[in-house]
Amino acid sequence: MTIPIMPSPSEQSAHTDIIGKPSQTFPLHCVQGASLQPDRLWTALRKWGELLGPENVDGPDTVVERYNPGALPKKYVTCPVAAVRPANRDQVVGVVKIARASGIPLHAISRGQNWGYGGPLPPRDGMAIVDLSRMNRIIEVNTELAYAVIEPGVTQRQLFDYLKSHQIPLVPDATGAGPEASLVGNILQRGFGHTPYGNRVLHAGNYEVVLPDGRVIETGFGRYENARAKHVFPYGRGAWVDGLFTQSGLGIVTRMTVWLLPAPESLIGFALKVPDEHQIAQIVERLRPLCLDGTVRSTVHIANDLRVISAKTSYPYWLTGGRTPLPDPVRQHLRRKFGVGAWNLMGGLYGSRGMTRQAAKEIRRAFRGLAPVFCFGKRLLSAGRWLAEMTERLGVRTPLTEAVRSADSVYRLLEGEPSDEHLRGVFWRHRAIPPDVHPKAAGALWCSPVLPMRGEDVLALLRTVTPIYERYRLEPLITFSAVTSRALVGVFSICYDPEDSVQVNQAEACYEELSSAICRAGYYPYRGMIPHCSDPCFWDVSPEVLNTLFPESAFCDST
Repeated sequence: MTIPIMPSPSEQSAHTDIIGKPSQTFPLHCVQGASLQPDRLWTALRKWGELLGPENVDGPDTVVERYNPGALPKKYVTCPVAAVRPANRDQVVGVVKIARASGIPLHAISRGQNWGYGGPLPPRDGMAIVDLSRMNRIIEVNTELAYAVIEPGVTQRQLFDYLKSHQIPLVPDATGAGPEASLVGNILQRGFGHTPYGNRVLHAGNYEVVLPDGRVIETGFGRYENARAKHVFPYGRGAWVDGLFTQSGLGIVTRMTVWLLPAPESLIGFALKVPDEHQIAQIVERLRPLCLDGTVRSTVHIANDLRVISAKTSYPYWLTGGRTPLPDPVRQHLRRKFGVGAWNLMGGLYGSRGMTRQAAKEIRRAFRGLAPVFCFGKRLLSAGRWLAEMTERLGVRTPLTEAVRSADSVYRLLEGEPSDEHLRGVFWRHRAIPPDVHPKAAGALWCSPVLPMRGEDVLALLRTVTPIYERYRLEPLITFSAVTSRALVGVFSICYDPEDSVQVNQAEACYEELSSAICRAGYYPYRGMIPHCSDPCFWDVSPEVLNTLFPESAFCDST
């Protein structure tokens, strides 16, 4: 059902210039969802257009087309009523003040590439999106103290290319979210990467934040105009408030300091694989002491066979006669074809040559009797690439080819270079994938529980989720990541073909049951789908904090 939204006669000409037609329609539930008054919406759109330029404002008629991920099950699709794209902090302040006066709730996104968790969509209907992608300045790079000051629109590729082109020997942490993902946005969701700075939120600070009443603050020592340590000591004095602005609607972060890793003398990647899926417990038990004593400082990722295979190919409908889920003989065939194990571990060693050499010895000793550890650096990868190219020219495709490609993609991430390769997995169940397809069109939902780094907890969690995947005829694409030295984050991918209504329904039901089951088992997700945020413990408290500080707040969760 739709309802016509008519501006007052005195405003019709202004609306025509800003958002097209003087009369628009959009779903009634969008209005009801935020108790919007249509005339207030039109007034806000006009004022935003005057502030930002009409090309940087989407009204109800265009916002859904631009920001709807498209492939999400309908249950998770919310309906924004507008989107605005400010270019600087002062424009953000203006946007917030207009929204507050109009009673329109805001949802801020850095670039909206929140894959697997709802993309750019707001948590509920009737909200306006504040898209910060135009705020993409690298304000400062300090080579001596190894940090960068950036805006929310700065991408992983942009910072990496800047450092490389200026020959600055600093390494930015990179995630598998792709080159165009926002650094600030991922940090605000407490995402993680691959380097020793992979737990990103702990290597950032000095947030510049626009509050719900339009005031601007800096966190930490940034509150003092002449503070010389604001970029290098995030805590400041008194309460450490940075965390309040992560996964919350307490403010819009418009600038941030991120720490960069000095390029090490030696960088060695290491990997191992095991043939038995139950050996995951032994991997975790042997890995934990290496993380606790500092032998391994990078984020370590442990992926099952299906997760690795999904980055190399899509679901082989041609081998299964169109049937799902994947039959075990086909799964074993794909393992052999791509040279992957039941579980596959990848990490990095950073430091002097002596340090990485000794760490590699310790890792090999730790996994002795379980699996051989493959260590690789630039020279070995270069030789491997040459050999793989020679065999391919001869028309011979060997497991070496896939091993070199996998090691090369991992090594680039360890060096801070973002890649699209690991995003391919979100298209696992698609029957047809156009070459220029965008990840927002992918059929994938991610569930991300946190668990202690113990083999017994990993097995308990797998016993919880495996029957659920089987019940809905879906494959468990799973990665466990050692984000801290004591905890793992599991990323459980639920993949489906968005053109297949049966698969879409299966994925939705699987996600709902999986989300409930892991919480009942005591393994709560560190992050959730934005339109699905309904945790009664936190969300009963967060609005109280927000409403106490800012009774007329217009904010909600940011990405």
